[in-house]
Amino acid sequence: MEKIPFYRDTRYISILLQVIFLVLVVGALVWLGLNMLHSLEKQNLSFSFSFLTGSAGFQISEGPLFDPAESYLKAFWVGIVNTLRVGLTGIVLATFLGFMIGISRLSSNWLVNRLAFFYVEFFRNTPLLVQIFFFYIAVVLQLPAAKQGYNIDGWFYLSNAGMTIPGLIPNGNSWTYVLLLIASVVGSVFLTRAIKNNLIGFLLPLVVAIAGWTILKPFGIDHPVLGNFRVTGGSTLSAEFTALLVALVLYTSAFTGEIVRGAIQAIDKGQWEAARSLGLNYGQTLQLVIVPQALRILIPPMGNQYLNLIKNSSLAVAIAYPDVFNVASTAGNQSGNNLQAMTIILLVYLTISLIISFLINLYNRSFNIQGAR
Repeated sequence: MEKIPFYRDTRYISILLQVIFLVLVVGALVWLGLNMLHSLEKQNLSFSFSFLTGSAGFQISEGPLFDPAESYLKAFWVGIVNTLRVGLTGIVLATFLGFMIGISRLSSNWLVNRLAFFYVEFFRNTPLLVQIFFFYIAVVLQLPAAKQGYNIDGWFYLSNAGMTIPGLIPNGNSWTYVLLLIASVVGSVFLTRAIKNNLIGFLLPLVVAIAGWTILKPFGIDHPVLGNFRVTGGSTLSAEFTALLVALVLYTSAFTGEIVRGAIQAIDKGQWEAARSLGLNYGQTLQLVIVPQALRILIPPMGNQYLNLIKNSSLAVAIAYPDVFNVASTAGNQSGNNLQAMTIILLVYLTISLIISFLINLYNRSFNIQGAR
């Protein structure tokens, strides 16, 4: 058999093309980096992060306690916490609301079906930034003052200053309770794989959470109290946080609702017929037969929506909510280190997105393994 010259061998050609492409990409990055450093040098600037240890000199109105005398690094940390507060809360609420909307879109009740359809079309087809401004200016800021606001005495207050709910006061058992919850979640994953029962895997952390709360009493409850001019105590969610969260949840749930609807409709009609032949009603069929199978279809696109929600939260700067983008922009402008501040923003959002992607892929893989078995 005649030996093929290496320059005609597709294996060598494929490797050579990849090496050439990699060299070009690395070369372009090095050129851009050197060009950036040269431009900074001409302006007597350097690409250094030493400014992070300096005093921030500005206030942050929300999140963990922050003193202007503290460092820029602490300010960035407060911004990251605020981003995670609105982002993770939004993910949970958008998931639940999205499931409700998706199921409602399939309802045989004409009114429920049409309302869900209008909801999806309205929120999905209007810009998120416009929705944020609307809920902030036309809704939240138009609410009455605290004295005349809406309330459930001792539990919930809603006014133009934001929303106040009961706060948690940690004690000596708090960390024990948190570690117990983490252990129960990890244990439920292995238990679900071992006995192949998603319901038991879901109930284990719930039972541990309730039992641990009853026995350990890990947190005290700080109830909000209406004073002469404002609400004291509890945990206050500012007007900016409230408007941003509502807009993110409503906007994202319109997309997740369509994902849920599509995933349910992708399940073979024979599954519905088989469930009805066993005497299951509509709710039982969804809970026990359809949704567990639909999860394998909807988890990847739902993960994309979670990533979008986290990145969309950067629009908080429009209404002055102090997320990491807002804090980094202020720090960069004040210290003259805008490039470094933007680099930190990129790294923060990249890290959060990669962690969410990893968890979604891990969860999706567990479903695929169970399906293969």
